[in-house]
Amino acid sequence: MELICFPSADPLQDLLLPLHLQATAVYLPTPPGRRTQAERLARVLRDRAVAVHAIDWPAIGGFDGNCDEPAAEVLRRLGPAFEAIDHGVIGLALGASAGPWELIVQQVLRDLLGRDEFRVFALSSDGMGVLQLEPGPVVCQPLEVALRPADYLAACNATLRDSASERPPRIEAMQHRRGLTLQMARDCAALGPALGTLNHLAHRALDERGERLTHPKQHLPFDAAAPLRRALNALGELGLVDFDGQRELIFCSADACRYVGGGWMEEYAWLTASELGADHVHAGLELTWNTGPGIAPRNELDLFVLQGHRALTVECKAGFMGEGEETARVLYKLDSIADRLSALPGNAVLLSAREVPELIKKRARAQGTAVFDGPGLVDFQAGLRAWLEGQSLV
Repeated sequence: MELICFPSADPLQDLLLPLHLQATAVYLPTPPGRRTQAERLARVLRDRAVAVHAIDWPAIGGFDGNCDEPAAEVLRRLGPAFEAIDHGVIGLALGASAGPWELIVQQVLRDLLGRDEFRVFALSSDGMGVLQLEPGPVVCQPLEVALRPADYLAACNATLRDSASERPPRIEAMQHRRGLTLQMARDCAALGPALGTLNHLAHRALDERGERLTHPKQHLPFDAAAPLRRALNALGELGLVDFDGQRELIFCSADACRYVGGGWMEEYAWLTASELGADHVHAGLELTWNTGPGIAPRNELDLFVLQGHRALTVECKAGFMGEGEETARVLYKLDSIADRLSALPGNAVLLSAREVPELIKKRARAQGTAVFDGPGLVDFQAGLRAWLEGQSLV
């Protein structure tokens, strides 16, 4: 199928119809104000072996003296696409809100081609289905597109730079620590403030950059209660910490410090998503935003899940989260990143080992962020399973 697609402000949404319809070629009528979006969309389509033809187009809403005969303008500019009818069907992909040019192209197609020679398509309002509008009757089919993370991020104007969970040694380590990680998640409510103590000691054991183990010997400020003693003994069994049974503990590596200092939360999130069979699961994903010349802004996502064409962004926090400025920054970061990566139905999640104040939960829900905290941390599995089945988390 040859597909005509007017680039919109959302290249991610524009990408879905060509891929779902398995278009062999896509024509992009590109007004001056949409060139950046068209170039971004074209790069992803060409990477998927789709032929792309950009066509210069008058400005959106430009029905001034230059467009006295808009139908003739359509025929002149889209002539090559119409000649391609010998190769099959021509389709028109309507954007999120069809503009005047799309409606005129639709009319020209209807008048120029036979009933079996053209189609008009649009995404359903929830982004989960494909509507065939012409020829009628209107038919809706489930949108079945399995995007790759690199495609998804590129359409969102970002580049995937690294993913810690894609490295075989990291995967082996996470699998090796699986039992301990699940135990930490189950016990996080009982551990309570002791988690903050562990975080503090783990960070004190590292250098200022958090890279090298410089002060391995640390001391608890109190005798370990049963939940903390159980956690320290389990850490010792895996060779992460040497605990003397009293107050002294010795961290065995920088990696052990990072795990104890909150890395177990990311591993819990990764294990949960991986074992539920999500299409793509990345822990410690690094991306840069393609903002043009100069230093590209960089973000790290604790967990990024891509299911079909829906993205989930997860932030993990093992320390105390109060109602102050630091918590506000965490929510702002999560909301900002998730908004840029979830133009289609998607969600953001905050996982917190410590219980989050109700005021923060309300603020998070208001911005579309689901919260799983403290004793409810283990409910993340059920929530994620529902999301993978197409439900919203909030």
